[in-house]
Amino acid sequence: MTGWGAWSEGRYEGSGELTSRERVYAAVNHREADRVPICFGGCSATVIDEVPPYGTACSDLYKKVGILDATPQIGLVGNMVAAPEERLIERLHSDMHYLYANAPTEVIEEDANTKVWPFYFGMRIKTVGQHSMIDFTNPPMAHLETEADIEQYPHWPDLDTNIMDGVVEQARRLHEETSYFVVGDTPFAYYPFNGYGFNSGMDKWLLDMKLRPRFYHQLSSRFLEANLAFTGQFYRGVGPYVDAAMVYDDLGTQTSGLMSLEDYREFYKPYQAEIIRNIRRHLRPEAKIMIHSCGSIYQFIPDLIEIGIDILNPVQPMAARMEPWRIKKEFGKDIAVLGGHDTQYLLPNGTPEENVVGVRKLLREYAPGGGYVFAASINIQADTPAENVLASFDAALEYGGYPLSIPEENDEADYVSFVRRRNLPSRRKRISIYGNAQGV
Repeated sequence: MTGWGAWSEGRYEGSGELTSRERVYAAVNHREADRVPICFGGCSATVIDEVPPYGTACSDLYKKVGILDATPQIGLVGNMVAAPEERLIERLHSDMHYLYANAPTEVIEEDANTKVWPFYFGMRIKTVGQHSMIDFTNPPMAHLETEADIEQYPHWPDLDTNIMDGVVEQARRLHEETSYFVVGDTPFAYYPFNGYGFNSGMDKWLLDMKLRPRFYHQLSSRFLEANLAFTGQFYRGVGPYVDAAMVYDDLGTQTSGLMSLEDYREFYKPYQAEIIRNIRRHLRPEAKIMIHSCGSIYQFIPDLIEIGIDILNPVQPMAARMEPWRIKKEFGKDIAVLGGHDTQYLLPNGTPEENVVGVRKLLREYAPGGGYVFAASINIQADTPAENVLASFDAALEYGGYPLSIPEENDEADYVSFVRRRNLPSRRKRISIYGNAQGV
């Protein structure tokens, strides 16, 4: 420890650097540390995608930083590189590290392009071109409408399945042998909310709430049972070693919430609160609860704070009412933010220099008083230039030191206005998954 006592009015005034763990704890407790913490590979939504042969963001980064003896390991769903090379995590100055359960990944080949994942309630995964994603065109629970249908459904996981092989040992190593702020995550963390849509279809999920509410709660309760069983197994083992627990789920679209606040309170908030209570009882008192919830979730934030959320991720700045200045002004004293650097336009389409300016603006809006961890606003997309990633994370390190002393910009626009004025969607040629250069 480097001197937790060297604080004055919420600001670190010690002479040495804090450890990564100390730095993140300071930030999420709304104190200014030695610098703004940085996160890459610190949770499941701060990693990187890879869709070869044309979307090779992870491979390109490996080459750019001299990692020539490793190849990206792509997961089953979404072409996500959930466990990027440790050397890349270090190169991007990350103060955080992700810890996942060791869940079964065996799949059944249904046809040449479709896999069924029995452990995940029979989820279908469809490959189109080079991309593998949840098959929303043929969800396995689409036909379920009664309690009897639920009971007869063949793909309910065995709740005694061991998901902990080697996990406690990894958690202990990360806690005792590194200074990372360690974030735990479990299978079924998406259930019963978005996971209901993954397996039933997004349309049926939302319609069931309104047309078949009794059935909705019956199926959601079954999903919740699995969530509580596996999160309980996970955090009983790793609770002494993790610094935060990740919960879900996406509540927003680009322009609004997925549902009204009233429907959220009726159909999901009670489940979410129960999940958090189940996790919290296994954690150390100082550990945090972090939620990943994409899109325009402004209207839900007070309720999230109420049920015990400490850290908000990924805070997508281009979604409606999610501007950094707005989130900081209205909620900055009550919840910390992790994320915020735009992955829709600026990171993939801007220049390295524009990304540096964007990072400086982001720090200027989010970092005062602590409460902020720099990260991309969702997983780095597969077509993102390596130069932009390095420029962004290096800028967060260079300009994130406290007390903040960030150069003034010629452009006085706030972060979101700066991104919009770049007209980035039409800036550069894109390569489709079929290999044809296309102007957008």
